Amino acid sequence: MAKSKRVAISRRRALQMGLTASVALAIGVVPAKLLLAETNQDSLPNTKQLGFMHNQQKCVGCRLCQAACKKTNNWEEGVEWRRVLTSQKGKTYLSISCNHCEKPACVQVCPVKAYTKREKDGIVIHDPEKCVGCKYCMYACPYHAPQFSKATGRITKCHFCYLRQDNGEKPACVANCPVGALSYGNITDLRKTKDGVAQLEGMPNPELTRPSLVIIPKA
Repeated sequence: MAKSKRVAISRRRALQMGLTASVALAIGVVPAKLLLAETNQDSLPNTKQLGFMHNQQKCVGCRLCQAACKKTNNWEEGVEWRRVLTSQKGKTYLSISCNHCEKPACVQVCPVKAYTKREKDGIVIHDPEKCVGCKYCMYACPYHAPQFSKATGRITKCHFCYLRQDNGEKPACVANCPVGALSYGNITDLRKTKDGVAQLEGMPNPELTRPSLVIIPKA
């Protein structure tokens, strides 16, 4: 009984975190102003965690990363695994998908264990065969990564093209960025990038889930 109670409380807290921390991403607007320049990127070491890096200084907003993801993974209608958000002034972009967090809220709240985090690289994978469409993960994720498919009644999301990576290929989004604004690698190494940050103004506190994401903000 005690174990069951702890799980329920954890799930409730995660849902509350997602609801209160993700308003900016829900409306698709992320200002370019840097919020936490002093964030210590080396405070969350993990030698077995892959992550994304998006360079706003290079990004031209072409959305080819988004198109490549859609084509490669056959998105169902109404879902977006990768989104390219535009700042209020329309001159700065942020390409974002599932951040394959070090402390993924989706994994913590899923009642049927449809989510797993691979030990060898930290990629968070969702199993649609186990999913019951409860949407707990949608509410818990502060980055709105899990997407609900009306066609199947289940959740779907970015899986970091893990099958392509297992075959020695790059994720489709990275491989198709024409200006090199999107890259990936060991998050410990990415966090050493000069001027790289984990958060921009309007984004959730990275301490909530420790996203495997580094952003080089546009000055």
